[in-house]
Amino acid sequence: MSTQPEPMVLADLHPCRIGGTDYVLRTPDVYDPARLRRFMGRQGVRLRPSPVELLICARAGLTAMAQIAGAAEEGERQAELFEEYYKLLDPVSEDDIDEPDFERRAGIVAEQEAVRNARRVEIYPQVQAIGASLERHWPDYYQLKADRDFWDEVSQIDVVRLLLVSIDGAPVRQDDDRLLTQAAYKAIPAEHRPPLARFAFGLFAPNAAQKKT
Repeated sequence: MSTQPEPMVLADLHPCRIGGTDYVLRTPDVYDPARLRRFMGRQGVRLRPSPVELLICARAGLTAMAQIAGAAEEGERQAELFEEYYKLLDPVSEDDIDEPDFERRAGIVAEQEAVRNARRVEIYPQVQAIGASLERHWPDYYQLKADRDFWDEVSQIDVVRLLLVSIDGAPVRQDDDRLLTQAAYKAIPAEHRPPLARFAFGLFAPNAAQKKT
């Protein structure tokens, strides 16, 4: 049995045009993060491992592997590089800049972002090689990475199924859980799904005005 979505006011709707197709998603309510976790839990998806969990596991693996190879210094170097890369994933925040002038502060942020991005690009090949070695030789890291990748893939599907309400002006079909039906999701072009998921996840993030309240 499937149900039709209830009418929504325009303020609760967010248009997203991709490849000539008009998608409309609703604003998430306070229960939607918990609903998303529940839907994913039904499919056997564990909570997404945090970067801290991955880093702790990676350091343990690199230390153990270095001891076996008799290369403690190299293991420490790789662990520090791995940790540095994860820190570089966090964007620079204006709140961390001690500068009252908004324009100058924005300029400082842009400069620091450029340095951060350049360093991230510089060390990325090494970090990829370190991660690949961990996946091959350290089962605990491989499992955590697999859990994270699985969570990312499933969540990109479920967040769209949760928030999408219409396509090209036509209301989407929903199942008993008020999710877009699987058949309707499969009808969405594969190349549209990743940007649609990014847009949907963006609706969960507070805007600038909300952050200041």
